[in-house]
Amino acid sequence: MKLKTIIGIYWQGLLTAAFGVAVFCFWLLWLPYLMVTREGMQLFLWNTDYLMDRLAVPGGFAQYLGEFIVQFFLNPVYGALWYAVLFVAAQLLAWRLCKAWLLSYIVPCVLWGLACNPNIPMTPIVAVVLTLALMNLLPKARKARWATVCVMVPVGYWLLGPAIVLMVIAPVTSVAYHLSLIVLLAICIVGSAWLVPYPLWQVARGIDYYWEGDKVGTYEEMVNDMQMRGQHWEVMSKYDQPPTLKSVSSAFLLSEIALSMGMVNVSQRSAFEAMEAIPNYNKSARALRRLVETNIITGQYDVARKYIAILEETTFYRGWARKMAVLVDQHEQIRMYPFYHRLKEKYDNGQDQLFY
Repeated sequence: MKLKTIIGIYWQGLLTAAFGVAVFCFWLLWLPYLMVTREGMQLFLWNTDYLMDRLAVPGGFAQYLGEFIVQFFLNPVYGALWYAVLFVAAQLLAWRLCKAWLLSYIVPCVLWGLACNPNIPMTPIVAVVLTLALMNLLPKARKARWATVCVMVPVGYWLLGPAIVLMVIAPVTSVAYHLSLIVLLAICIVGSAWLVPYPLWQVARGIDYYWEGDKVGTYEEMVNDMQMRGQHWEVMSKYDQPPTLKSVSSAFLLSEIALSMGMVNVSQRSAFEAMEAIPNYNKSARALRRLVETNIITGQYDVARKYIAILEETTFYRGWARKMAVLVDQHEQIRMYPFYHRLKEKYDNGQDQLFY
């Protein structure tokens, strides 16, 4: 079969595949530091309390799934792959709804643009994809569709948040259908505002759909922070003085620089400040990892043990946490880690332990 014939027959699938490859390459080559930054601002735990805490607010299920995905951003390759899967899924689901192949790329392109904004977490992106999936499950018969939507709107709103509005405004033949669903959704929003400790405007916008302010940091700070984590010491030469604690990324960057210089307490304070500055008040697996390191170095083994117990409930920090647990129980094993051993010797024998 000739190439032209193959393209003519399978052009839709080939275009979707090319779109997925473009998404993957974009995130891996152009914005890997944004994915790494996102991962550093959350702590996904495999326990019931964490899940129930998310399900206790509107949109919590979408937030839970979004944070599950973001934990893979620790490796930018995995992160880029997840973005490709999500956006391709959005395109295919939109195509099944609108039956127009080229128009179906509007939704994933909009989601792509939203994902590039540091103040927009993964929650609304996951919520839109899941809403499209629910819309594809609606029956075609009018009465059955109406009954199903009346159930899906309140349940979907609590699980996914305001993204369920896509189901409300989807094209139908009856104006009364639209108006009744809009009223139903409004009742859900106002009613949920009485149940959760958030103002009505934030519940209506989405509790974890957008972060106010510029706490995440600039792109330059994210890039430098990612490079510093890779032990690229030339990053330090860009600063005439240490970076100030003006964002999450700058605080993590200062923590990396301070630890490399042997300033253990400064590194610890910076990591703690970075975690406390996270816009949606999440904890941070990356910050807890640093706090484990600094508390082992300074001899605060009980504190380190507490943080290790938390990290043992994560996916990608569990193995590292178990190794650190050995250092807490068998202090002499720190000699097997030259970097920690050198810093501990410097800290124990230094003249200014309060600062360093």
